[in-house]
Amino acid sequence: MKYTFIFLLSALWAVAQASMLDELPSCAATCFRDSLSSTQCSPQDMSCLCADAGFQNTVQLCLSSGVCTPKEVLTSTNATSSACGLPEHDIRATMIGIPATFGSLAIIFVLARIYARLFINKFFAWDDRLIVAALVFALPLNFLLFPMANSGMGKDIWTIPFEDLTLTMKELYFAEVFYMVSEMFTQLSILAFYLRVFDSKVFRNVAYGIGVFVICFGISNTFSMILQCTPVSFFWNGWTGEHAGKCIDVNSFSWARAAIEIFVDLAIISLPIPLLLGLKLSWNKKLQILSMFSIGFLITLVSILRLESLVRFSKSTNTTYDNAPAIYWSVLECDIAILCACMPALRIILGAIFPEYFGSSFNSEASPSRGSNNKGNSRQSAMSVKGGSASSSDPEADPINKSIASWGAMHTGADDRSRTLSPVEMYSVKTDHA
Repeated sequence: MKYTFIFLLSALWAVAQASMLDELPSCAATCFRDSLSSTQCSPQDMSCLCADAGFQNTVQLCLSSGVCTPKEVLTSTNATSSACGLPEHDIRATMIGIPATFGSLAIIFVLARIYARLFINKFFAWDDRLIVAALVFALPLNFLLFPMANSGMGKDIWTIPFEDLTLTMKELYFAEVFYMVSEMFTQLSILAFYLRVFDSKVFRNVAYGIGVFVICFGISNTFSMILQCTPVSFFWNGWTGEHAGKCIDVNSFSWARAAIEIFVDLAIISLPIPLLLGLKLSWNKKLQILSMFSIGFLITLVSILRLESLVRFSKSTNTTYDNAPAIYWSVLECDIAILCACMPALRIILGAIFPEYFGSSFNSEASPSRGSNNKGNSRQSAMSVKGGSASSSDPEADPINKSIASWGAMHTGADDRSRTLSPVEMYSVKTDHA
């Protein structure tokens, strides 16, 4: 009885092997048979063959040597994985969850910013316009992850139907372009906000310099992504091996771009910190301001995590699964950058709701403003009392921004004409002449 059971089991394994070989393309079946010499397992012992890493590597080397087409390689890998009972990878839930959550937050934060500017500040500046542009390009990036996950991104590449794989690559192509443009507009929005708030001449020159670099870098990256393959369609149908074309070394490009992007993000986020540390405020208020600006370091953290996923992707042959983290980290990076850029405007709404924590109490602790005499202070107090007119016409009526302007004025001197007047000071000058 015992030997009969062993015989039947061996027969079943033999049938399973024969069935599997019948499912394989002829080139893959040849590789399978030729690789049997590299293992001590019996040809009928499928469990042993599946557990033998050396045998599996030999088969894969044979398949990737060019004897099989890419489609035949994927068909063979799918058949052998099923025969060996290997688990399938699927992280599509994560790919959908990130844009659903953080993409929605980005929309809410930008809408809140627009409301704060139009209905509280009564002012819509260039930084606001640029963040709206960033959201316009980030939304398609977020939305594309849904059809990408539906067509197979996040699964093992050999489990995806060929027509869906081509569609996934086409969606990835457009996502890359939107990512580049959205990043550029977000960085420009943050820099434009700095230029509106800080009036130190050196600071503004550095901000302008970084802005020029961001524009050049963003445009070059965008066109590099658009034209990364010749012809362009080779990006999404080149995997088949049935079309002629060539692409740039995307791995090297992605590494270089990611490293530069991290450096630029750090430069932008760190730029105002020396000025903020000099504010004449209590440490409690100062920490609130610093935390509002420094939350941007989250962007750098996400960029580093994205870089780590690029390392994994560069060594992978399972591109739709191993590239998925790089894609959703890219989306998360865009969304968090937009959220961080909207933090100062969000504080305006919080100031309207909770004035005792985020409102005008900041102003009472700030240092005197430029030309700080009693007459000037009385004039500013009168402006704030007169029907709230200063709040509606002064883009820097936000108490934190007034404090920053006041700090910069104190250190440059009342008669220093080498810098651009802040809107608060310009309003005071106009009132003086009136």
